[in-house]
Amino acid sequence: MKAALHFAALSTLALSTFGATFTPQPAQAALFGERAVEQQNFIAVAAPVGNTGRHQLLVIEQQSNRRDCWAENGSTVEPLLLNFDFTGICGRFTDSNGYSIRTGGQDLGMQYRLQIVRQGDDLVLRGVTSRPNQPTLELGRAPYSNDFVRIDLNDTWDFSKRTYQGRTLGHVYLSNQSELSALGNDSNTVADRPSTPSNPSEDKKPSEPSQPSQPSQDQDWRDEIELTNEQQREIAQIRQSYLAENGRLDSQLNQAREELQEMMIGDASARQVRRQRNQVERLRRQVRDNEFSSMMDIRQVMSAEQRVAFADAMELDSQLADADHIITMLLR
Repeated sequence: MKAALHFAALSTLALSTFGATFTPQPAQAALFGERAVEQQNFIAVAAPVGNTGRHQLLVIEQQSNRRDCWAENGSTVEPLLLNFDFTGICGRFTDSNGYSIRTGGQDLGMQYRLQIVRQGDDLVLRGVTSRPNQPTLELGRAPYSNDFVRIDLNDTWDFSKRTYQGRTLGHVYLSNQSELSALGNDSNTVADRPSTPSNPSEDKKPSEPSQPSQPSQDQDWRDEIELTNEQQREIAQIRQSYLAENGRLDSQLNQAREELQEMMIGDASARQVRRQRNQVERLRRQVRDNEFSSMMDIRQVMSAEQRVAFADAMELDSQLADADHIITMLLR
């Protein structure tokens, strides 16, 4: 559809204000609150990434009734806001600058990221983390289609807005009132509405066997690489070094972001804020460099045939946004 042709270009136009360049840490959970919103004014959409067969999360907010921000035909969504200047009419959130997970009153933006993966005939919205002993969360599902499709959030998950000292901010939460530990024991409670509505015209016999589910996208590319035992050992060492360095840089980045937030809220001079922002950007580059260097080390372990599947997984023709996920998932 026409909207799909515009999404890849428009999704890169993220907010450029300071408020969109950082995400609060768990230690700052008390700094930010949340406000309930009208659920019908928000929609979670699985947006196709070019012709790759993959999807990313798009959240749309209807901010005024001047024009419709989206239209629905069954599970298919047409993001109408891409066809006009939606300033003051619609909100569009395409990455972690615009949305994050909140559970039990705690902002998990620095611990979890939202991703969409294919599982059989479904697209599954889930929260994933590279931290050990933390659960993967399932937030909702949609029927698979290489198009824009509505994600039905699972029970107890809702949209909300971030607040600061009583003021509502633009950031959107996918929020659950339960504690993270409780969700880890029950992360697959699916919404009452099925993601793929049944067709009453189809008279399917109850005894008809169901079709086996297809492997997820993660499993697809890992199976294609087919690592040997020796390769797995070498990559495990690379991954261990990556996680150690990433943890060190992540801690420094979290502290630098917190200091930047405090400066923005307080009375720091413009020069001090700019200097701190440059420090945040330097640490971000170091995080990305660590990811890329680790992937290059992994690449050296692989054969030419394995590198083909690995390059496809990294999506080198578009971006390296999923590098952390690829490195973490490679040996699972």
